Amino acid sequence: MYDHDVDEVGRLGWEEFITRQWESIFVGYRSAVGLRRTCRRWSDLLQVGLGCSQYIADLLVRAEIVQRADRDLEGTRDAGRLLTGMDQVLADVRIDLIEMGEIPPEQLDDLLRQQARLRALARRLAFGLDAGASPEVENEPGAGNSARPTG
Repeated sequence: MYDHDVDEVGRLGWEEFITRQWESIFVGYRSAVGLRRTCRRWSDLLQVGLGCSQYIADLLVRAEIVQRADRDLEGTRDAGRLLTGMDQVLADVRIDLIEMGEIPPEQLDDLLRQQARLRALARRLAFGLDAGASPEVENEPGAGNSARPTG
């Protein structure tokens, strides 16, 4: 990982680490920390969230952040739109995992299960408790000004 060590993840636990990393990515976009730092944050989130290697996480970040300038998350000022875009990154990761030749078939099912778990947690953080189960996000209630629900 880039900004964290394995011991830190062990101390915090999976869910708390993902929560903090998700918030860090959100805040980074809002404060324009730069593409390199944003990519490192996404890579750490995906590596821990999916339980994959840093190499696979970096490939996913390259595909979904670096090569997807059309997402324009860096320029998004609207918090709800930003959270929706971040959620879409996690949705698109699923497609990348399926299409990626670097992943042995015996590992793909585990990665897809972890992707669903990661996205469900991120959706709860972004859109509230009910959003974790629903894959669609269209002007979801609760997409307020923070990356973590307040109530």
